[in-house]
Amino acid sequence: MSATVATVRNRVRIDPRHPAHDAIGEAVRVLNAGGVIAYPTEHLYALAADPRNPDALRRLAARKGTAKPLLLAIADRDEVTRWAAAVPEPARALLAAWPEGLTVVLPARPGVPPELTGGGATIALRLVRAPVAVALVRAAGGALPATSANRAGAPATGDPDRVAADLPGLDLLLDAGVLPSGGPSTLLDVTRTPWRVLRAGSVFRDAIAALGPVAEA
Repeated sequence: MSATVATVRNRVRIDPRHPAHDAIGEAVRVLNAGGVIAYPTEHLYALAADPRNPDALRRLAARKGTAKPLLLAIADRDEVTRWAAAVPEPARALLAAWPEGLTVVLPARPGVPPELTGGGATIALRLVRAPVAVALVRAAGGALPATSANRAGAPATGDPDRVAADLPGLDLLLDAGVLPSGGPSTLLDVTRTPWRVLRAGSVFRDAIAALGPVAEA
């Protein structure tokens, strides 16, 4: 076993297209026990903990080295109303289309843990499509944090060896191999009109503008 592999307590190989139930089940058991894991999304590895467990979320933040808000991955649009207080009328068509790689900032429901919102009034949600992420999110209860699996200030990565080396002490790494190249998600605030792009990413502004009112850069 290489030194890189040894930095993670439990590294589980998983087929990126056909994730095995046993591997997903092991990840869910770690999450339910309050652990912090890394898992593959479309282009980058992400960190997750139980989104309803404040202690686990604080452990995730400590691993990453930041107290910033944590975006949530969902696999089904029905989950939006579980975390968001409302979807502004102009954004409904956007969420119906929901381009891959778009994270949408919405008003948070009362009771959403402040570890997810950073103590603010909004929650960031992304509809994931990667088979492993979809299977894991659904098995874990419908939503999971999806902050990039790197220390704050370091580049995000789609290489599981980098994740293992840079984040020692993770409780589990779901290793789907090196992921297809691609950037982070675009972060879009739809709580006001026109919408504001908070972080440029894989969905270009013109594609968003085709679905609703977006402020000039």
